[in-house]
Amino acid sequence: MNRFLLTIFALTFSCFLYSQMLSEQQVQKQADDFTITTTDGITRNLYNTLDSGKTVFVDLFYTSCYYCQLYAPIIEEIYQNTGAGQGDIEFWGISNNLFDTNNVIDEYKLEYNVTNPCAGPWGGGIQAFTILVNGQNFTGFPSYCVICPDRTLYFNPIWPPTIGGYNPYFESCDTLTGINDHTDDLKSGILSVYPNPASTELSIEIILKNPGPVEIEFYNLLGHKVSSASYNISSTMRNIAIPVEHLPNGLYLIRMMQNSLFIDTKKVRISR
Repeated sequence: MNRFLLTIFALTFSCFLYSQMLSEQQVQKQADDFTITTTDGITRNLYNTLDSGKTVFVDLFYTSCYYCQLYAPIIEEIYQNTGAGQGDIEFWGISNNLFDTNNVIDEYKLEYNVTNPCAGPWGGGIQAFTILVNGQNFTGFPSYCVICPDRTLYFNPIWPPTIGGYNPYFESCDTLTGINDHTDDLKSGILSVYPNPASTELSIEIILKNPGPVEIEFYNLLGHKVSSASYNISSTMRNIAIPVEHLPNGLYLIRMMQNSLFIDTKKVRISR
């Protein structure tokens, strides 16, 4: 009986030590930049998002991973509790598994009720995964990261994930503002274009190091400018709604210009 109790104690203590070991991975070097395109067609850049004052929670997963499936409801509840991406915290799922095509990821999201945006290998998932785990004590899937606006990376700060376990890290990030701390590093550009494909209206989220007038131009695949409009941007972040019902179906390049200088470009498909 005593031997049995000692065995139980040893196993419990070992689990405690392992949990503590994972928790000690918390504060890491600053996160390196990466860009992903999620299955909804939206391109997301880490530094641009952080510099807008947002925190990014990253779920490193793959669709056939048992524990990824097991903890998906917990991550979904945290996502909903923190504003479902509409507040100061964005959630990105990232898979580096070559079998996780966009369709496979979307089926996984539907089956396990995952509503946060996710990217796979065809959306830069392999490169993003490599950048995130570089120099970390990566022990397997799933792994979770909290990245603050000042680019501090908390890698697997708690294990297993719990509903309120990440709140101290979110609260720590909430006291930081990426724009003020990294003004010199802020890159102007187009953060996202959605919906893509679009039918009648397109939303373009842009970020500007130096707010002011910008020109948004549409080019067809023959290189002809088919539409353009000027917008006076008074803040670092801005979402522009652009009517596109006059454009025929097809693929277009969106060009963002400021002071006659090229800033960024994105692709969009018009389909009705």
